[in-house]
Amino acid sequence: MPKHFLLRSNGGNEIAPVLLFKDPSSLKVLTSELGWKVFTMLAKPQCPMDLAKKLGVHEQRVYYHIKKFKNTGLIRETRTEQRHGAVAKFYRAVQGVLAIMPDNTTFSRLSIKSPVKSKLLSPFVEDGRLNATIVVGSPDPHGPWKARASDACCAIDFALFLGAFTSGERLPNYRLDIEVREKVLRGNLVLIGGPTVNMVTRRFNKKLPIYIDASHDKNIVSTISKKTYSAEECGIINIIENPRNSNTKILVLAGKRFPGTRAAILAWIKHLEEVLNGNKWDKSVKSRVVKGYDMDGDGVIDTAEFLE
Repeated sequence: MPKHFLLRSNGGNEIAPVLLFKDPSSLKVLTSELGWKVFTMLAKPQCPMDLAKKLGVHEQRVYYHIKKFKNTGLIRETRTEQRHGAVAKFYRAVQGVLAIMPDNTTFSRLSIKSPVKSKLLSPFVEDGRLNATIVVGSPDPHGPWKARASDACCAIDFALFLGAFTSGERLPNYRLDIEVREKVLRGNLVLIGGPTVNMVTRRFNKKLPIYIDASHDKNIVSTISKKTYSAEECGIINIIENPRNSNTKILVLAGKRFPGTRAAILAWIKHLEEVLNGNKWDKSVKSRVVKGYDMDGDGVIDTAEFLE
């Protein structure tokens, strides 16, 4: 289960994913002045060559720290790029908050009596209350493709994330796609799963800046960059005005297949601010394409990279 750091202050509450260590020696790699500078610069994807130029040091010194960080699990490779006939690898810090947790650490349960407020989640969360309906696909065969939705388990992670910002007083918080009626369609919606497994997503799919082309192997099509993405680990995140009610919005988290949906939800949970920065081709459009990776080799997507 993902761990989060909670900072409580007079200005409100803030949370961030945290990377935990049980052995303090794991963080020894951050004690050198250059090592710390390199690590802090990896808050955004960087390649060692560029870091060396920015820091004014030999490239091998940067590679030394990059290797140490990789071995300790502090950073991950995000992408590669061809440069002068060679492959440049880009790395990024896995989490921005690091912590040491001894084996005998005890915890107190957090009871959210005063709901956490966040402008980032508006209008889906308002005044500590869920202000939307989460719609997941039915697990029974349904729709033109007679598909069984398997994305509901991803929705659990999404709901747990929202739980940190809401009181949980409103019930029920979700609907199956086959249960949704017009009144719900006019409200704020969170749609989990693509148009073949979630019939509500299907209603709005072609109105999305980045949509899933169900007639062509469920490829992801971006009307912004004019690119098509076919990898099964690719997913989409869209925030649009609700075509049925200009006062409400729709959030779509979906993928070409299940791994893509999981990647979209991971990106939302771990990199919400980056999601809301908008598409790299048009910052005014809150639509992103992500790709999921299994970084620890356990067969489960655990990392998401932004493709656009």
